[in-house]
Amino acid sequence: MLLRGILSKIIGLLLLFNLALWSFIFFTEDTAYLEITNKRDRLYERAVMYRKLITPLFEDQSLSEFERKLAIEGLLRDSELAGIGKVVVKRFSDLKLAESFEYFNGQKPIKLVPISVQELAPEPAAEFEVEKNRFDPFEYLFTFYKNFVDLQLITDPIVPIRARFSMQYHLIDSGQDAYELKYLAPIKIARKTVATLEVRDSYFLRESYMGKNKSRLTILAGLSALTLVLGVFLALSIAFPIRSLSKRLNRKLKAETVSEQLNDFRIKRFEHRKDEIGFLYRNLVTLNGQLSKLFSDKERFAADVSHELKNPLAAIIAHVENARTETTNTEQSAKGFEAIHDQAVRMNKLISEISEAAIVDHDLVATKREKFNLSELVQDLTGHFETEAEREGVKLVADLQSNVKLTGLPDRIAQVVINLVENAISFSKPNGEVYVELKKSWRRGISISVSDTGPGVPDDLHDKIFGRFFSARSGAAEKPNSSGLGLYICKQVIEAHGGSITHANGSPLSGATFTVRF
Repeated sequence: MLLRGILSKIIGLLLLFNLALWSFIFFTEDTAYLEITNKRDRLYERAVMYRKLITPLFEDQSLSEFERKLAIEGLLRDSELAGIGKVVVKRFSDLKLAESFEYFNGQKPIKLVPISVQELAPEPAAEFEVEKNRFDPFEYLFTFYKNFVDLQLITDPIVPIRARFSMQYHLIDSGQDAYELKYLAPIKIARKTVATLEVRDSYFLRESYMGKNKSRLTILAGLSALTLVLGVFLALSIAFPIRSLSKRLNRKLKAETVSEQLNDFRIKRFEHRKDEIGFLYRNLVTLNGQLSKLFSDKERFAADVSHELKNPLAAIIAHVENARTETTNTEQSAKGFEAIHDQAVRMNKLISEISEAAIVDHDLVATKREKFNLSELVQDLTGHFETEAEREGVKLVADLQSNVKLTGLPDRIAQVVINLVENAISFSKPNGEVYVELKKSWRRGISISVSDTGPGVPDDLHDKIFGRFFSARSGAAEKPNSSGLGLYICKQVIEAHGGSITHANGSPLSGATFTVRF
């Protein structure tokens, strides 16, 4: 798995980078090409110069072949002429050029010294030591490089007979990692080729390549090794933390302790990392905390639902038992069946509210947000409640800033406003007042306030009113079959929109004020 992961990908990328770097250095190395081209140009210049020097000697018909040979020897043996040791002048014939008469051969110097005979000194025994074969990467590089240069520069050998028409050139491998450069120039008298001038030179590729590139390639090899080591270290610093996170996330959770196991996700060595791994870890911790809270809420929700359903079920069972034992008392049975009906309605209402809460949770996660006019939404809702408020003897006043826009779920925001206004009307009746305000400021953002003239929220209930299945209704404000989920759902909706909901007593009216801020 690790070989298919990020570690192998980073190492593979580093290897490809080094391969590309070495290929670039290797294939753009043009030192040999430039030096050979320069040597060829100078060799051509010498061939032209020597031909011009000796051509007059062939034009002089008064000279015999021997006299011409001596004249050429005297001319070309000048110590100020360079490269004479690699010059050969031959008589041209249609026969093989190698068998022609030589006027001059720089490799055969004439030495005018007395002849003497001397006894040869015995040669000392040569000390011969077998060199151990050892791995030399530069030898392999040189072999490959030489093949590459051969493809670029090697030419076919000169065909001597063609020199009667034009100057010939070749560059061939002479062995020992050296190249032979040679020009064969015709010497013409009255358009007839009478002799050929051969000029040669050598280029030692190994000496040039090793001398100029060995130190550079050594440095390059060191840098490549360094980048690979650092790259492996970098890959390990990325791959192993991610693998640790993956292992921690992949562990099996026990159903009875899901929340506790999710809270036990932390890895201390990642908490203070400033890189992307640390950022990813902190995001995972946040997500884990949200999941833990979700599971905890679901567990509490299940317990609360179980508790809330037990009461009406117990009442139904009790009334059924009484109805079975009191079959003769029609009035008592009717009251029992009415109580059963009321408890069944309460259960139906409770189940509907629970289903609505589940739908709200799904909508908050899955439904796409849209931008809508919050002012128009609240105005339509307060207009709808004016008739109900009049019927209950409550005065409804709305102070709404126009053209306030919000991005979210308009149906769920409407549900919040409806719940808050309904609660305010129910707590203010009769002869009370409800005040609804919508405003937007650059400092505090968007706020919706719903105030009433009811009794307010008791101090000991401030921390409970947003809980599930909690209701503080009594007296005129009491509603039959209230589930106590209204404010809980409101809080879930507001927080899912990135807002908050708070409550206070006594301002601007005498009762409670619930304020929603975005």
